[in-house]
Amino acid sequence: MLEVFDKKVIISGKNVEYYQYLNLPVIRGGRSKRKRRIEIRERKKEYSKEKIAYSVNRARTGIRRLVNSNSQLCKFLTLTFKENLTDLEKTNPLFNIFIQKMKSRFPEFQYLAIVEFQKRGAVHYHLLCNLRYVESKLIEKKWKHGFIKIKRISNIKNVGSYVCKYLQKEMFDKRMFGKKKYFRSQNLEKPVEFIGNNASFFMENGKDKMTLIREKEFENEHRGKVLYRLYNYKN
Repeated sequence: MLEVFDKKVIISGKNVEYYQYLNLPVIRGGRSKRKRRIEIRERKKEYSKEKIAYSVNRARTGIRRLVNSNSQLCKFLTLTFKENLTDLEKTNPLFNIFIQKMKSRFPEFQYLAIVEFQKRGAVHYHLLCNLRYVESKLIEKKWKHGFIKIKRISNIKNVGSYVCKYLQKEMFDKRMFGKKKYFRSQNLEKPVEFIGNNASFFMENGKDKMTLIREKEFENEHRGKVLYRLYNYKN
């Protein structure tokens, strides 16, 4: 089913993002899932600087919105390796086993995780999670591949932007090309999206409840000129 619209609103927590496509409307849909999968595979074969930057920006935006939509993710957990493990094909399965152990011990456990590479090349994982208070020794025992660090996040207004800025450089590492940029619980709250008339209705009826934080116009390769506004809910 084709969707044609010239306005879009995305709500993630207290953040409201408004897009208005000034030159060309957005046309979405109309391609089969199989055709989209083929196009994605073809795009992954070409690692130009532009495509890499586009992929990274999409990942960072997705991370920021997910984090801001899930305020319960208030602990910052880092998992490291004693050995100098640099291959994601080896480390990702170990990470997945750890996640299964945590979910078994803490059924309410939710997380969003991103890979980081140390200067020596070793992989480690940063997680935002909702872990209740437990002794770090218990987590280290579940992990068992190296030391862990855990701390509570406080005094940061936009945690999503903070995390993305902190981890931006890691996503350009060649080991990340064609790989998932982040891992997450499937039951996290997702950002809410309105398009077309629904977006206009939302903005008309919600402006008094929001404060404008930033406004800019930019040129999109496929959409032409785009007006972007970022709002925060007042309360």
